[in-house]
Amino acid sequence: MSQRDSFLDRRITRRTMLQGTALAGVGAFLAACGTPPAATPAPTTGPTTGPSETPAPSASAAPTEKPTPSAVLNFANWPLYIDQDEGTPPKSPTLEQFTAKYGTKVNYVEAVNDNDQFFGTIQPPLQAGQDTGWDLMVLTDWMAIRVIRLGWVETIDTANTPNFVANLQDVYKNQPWDPQTNLRAPWQSGMTGLGFDEAVTGALTTLKALWTDDARWKGRVWFLTEMRDTVGLALLEMGKKPEEVTEADATAAFAEIKKAVDAGIVRSFLGNDYKESLVKGDLVLGTAWSGDIIQAQLEKDTLRFAIPSEGGMIWTDNMLIPKGAQHKYTAELMIDWVYDPKIAAQIAAYVQYVSPVKGAKEAIAANSDPAVADLAKNPLMFPDDATLAELHIFKALTEAEETSFNDQFSTVMGN
Repeated sequence: MSQRDSFLDRRITRRTMLQGTALAGVGAFLAACGTPPAATPAPTTGPTTGPSETPAPSASAAPTEKPTPSAVLNFANWPLYIDQDEGTPPKSPTLEQFTAKYGTKVNYVEAVNDNDQFFGTIQPPLQAGQDTGWDLMVLTDWMAIRVIRLGWVETIDTANTPNFVANLQDVYKNQPWDPQTNLRAPWQSGMTGLGFDEAVTGALTTLKALWTDDARWKGRVWFLTEMRDTVGLALLEMGKKPEEVTEADATAAFAEIKKAVDAGIVRSFLGNDYKESLVKGDLVLGTAWSGDIIQAQLEKDTLRFAIPSEGGMIWTDNMLIPKGAQHKYTAELMIDWVYDPKIAAQIAAYVQYVSPVKGAKEAIAANSDPAVADLAKNPLMFPDDATLAELHIFKALTEAEETSFNDQFSTVMGN
């Protein structure tokens, strides 16, 4: 048995009740995100520096030779978003194997807690034409569109990424904002719905619970700081479609969110850090990302994720190489590495999100352990047509809408 298969078996043994999988074909749910708007810069939180850098070795002068992989690669991602072993401290087999192959130390940092917050840290150096300190960063589709429109990403040299070219699911290709599919590489897709502690709240299926004054969860509810997720669910709770939102719809949704805040039902607006408070029991109900809840179940087995009866949201996070990255070639090697179906399956089996890689599902399904092979059957991680029909993509906003929605959301959050 290979090291990868051994790791996959070990992780799944711990989570046989979780039933997650990579997705080998997501249908058309991401095919039409609309024409991207002109970018609207997020509020600046001040410049920060990335991790320490080691300059990349210079490429050979011979035009036929490949550059040399750099000594380090600086990679910014969201928490709970790559495979880890059970060591102390835990390490990622995917990154360890990359280091073994290329000799590159990966400075992998869980630096992205919220798209706007992270954007605030990279905006000043990018505006000044300076290196951000990162070689790869993972941003949600709408923020990826903004950064691409600003001209702040490097073009991926697809000659260095044959796995990416061959194994990216067709549904992600040729988007209007990335027509040649060489400005970003999808990392994972996921769903936004209800996250809750069933031992406290009981089984929940409706978004109405987030607006219900119930002693079991009043004051222990959170909404996400991701505007499109929170507003999208509020629109669905009101019977409106996020993909068709108007200015009037959005204003009504912000008023609806404010009702839950003013009633003392909602305690706070949080990014990816809601998971710790949920595990501790300080929070028991909120708007959540599917993979986070499945991972948190390892620490608290009463946690649940549900696509609400009114519907849920779906989105994609993307790897981008920021403009001026010191180690662009090595970043391309990493993109290619995670598009190997066996590596993609290894990641998907741990993070429990939707993989964009062709062959990842088959790599899991072909595992000799039936418990591992069964992971290919969960509709949350391998959406079938019925599940896809329940999910919505937030409309691509115009510049004016983006400004208006963000301003209103900031006011509701108390900023």
